[in-house]
Amino acid sequence: MRIAFYTDTYLPNRDGVVTAILNFRKELEKRGHEVYIFASGSAKARRENEDPNVFYHSSTPFRPYPQYRIALFPFLSERKVRSLKIDVIHSHGMATMGLAADRAAHDLKIPYVGTMHTLIPQATHYVSNLGSVQKAAERVAWGYLKLYYNRCDAATAPSNVIKEMMEAHGIRNVSALPNGIDVRRFNPRLDGDPVRGWWNLGRKKVVLHLGRLVLEKNLEVLTRAALFVVEEEPDVKFLIVGTGPAASHYRELALKNHVGRYFIFTGFVEDRWVPNYYACADAVVVPSKFETQGLVTLEAMACGKPVAGADFLATKEVVRDGKDGFLFDPDDPEDCAEKVIAALRAGKKLREAARRKGTEYSIEKCTNRLLALYEGLI
Repeated sequence: MRIAFYTDTYLPNRDGVVTAILNFRKELEKRGHEVYIFASGSAKARRENEDPNVFYHSSTPFRPYPQYRIALFPFLSERKVRSLKIDVIHSHGMATMGLAADRAAHDLKIPYVGTMHTLIPQATHYVSNLGSVQKAAERVAWGYLKLYYNRCDAATAPSNVIKEMMEAHGIRNVSALPNGIDVRRFNPRLDGDPVRGWWNLGRKKVVLHLGRLVLEKNLEVLTRAALFVVEEEPDVKFLIVGTGPAASHYRELALKNHVGRYFIFTGFVEDRWVPNYYACADAVVVPSKFETQGLVTLEAMACGKPVAGADFLATKEVVRDGKDGFLFDPDDPEDCAEKVIAALRAGKKLREAARRKGTEYSIEKCTNRLLALYEGLI
């Protein structure tokens, strides 16, 4: 089978969408399928690209979030899709590369899948700080998403809660199809000592947050919860891994809330070291109110790490409070602190349950479901 993935974000950018694409591509190719990536990219990415199955299109940075780029001439991809004799087109975005996928699929009469990875209507703070403008932008966003995904032969959501949300806004033919993780790469036997050495952590208790540093990740509640955690666990460090447009904002919040000395902001970390960062942690915290699935939650659980996560959207769908992780009110610092402490003190039984939950989302199982969808459409 020849498959075209269209995306508005790809390497060298690293986020949940890119990780999902890379995981599916690797497993599909392992099974003998051919996967071609059509992505927006910088001139540097195009110049340095050595992957014959990746096609970058000229683009300009999305001003509020420069890591994302808007492709300028994506419709030229149609000629390449025709020459490659693509069997199915799968759009992983809804901006200009998503529009190019739509056009190629309809012009060439190729089966067409669209996945909603990101809750764009809940990111209207990038448009304006005014509440009235944000509400109007949210309505417009849902109207556009309804129009876009209803043109697909099949739409997918990475969790049931997002599937239900899409259906509630008039999007038809939606199925829940989670993104998979590599449960061999993320496992409880990993070595965290190198990371502890780099950051002089010694035998301190480590609470890990891993991901893009953006406002919707809700790290504010963790900076406010930290003092409560320190009262119970004075020998604790909060390891904040990743970068993003809100990095300086969160550093300032940690200082403002008098917990700056307990926080370590690592900045960008190479992907090859990510499993070791999970390994060094005693608990992982996911306060985000923006998760459509939460690959970080699943990767942490696959490593046998207790997750303290927001009782919100997809996180509450994955984590069973008190059984394989802990859930807290994402707007309540004291509740967050209580669950982070519980995660730090979690025993072997809960850690083993977390590992079992993580393996339910193996890339092999998720790819089986994806291929069944493709084959049904073809």
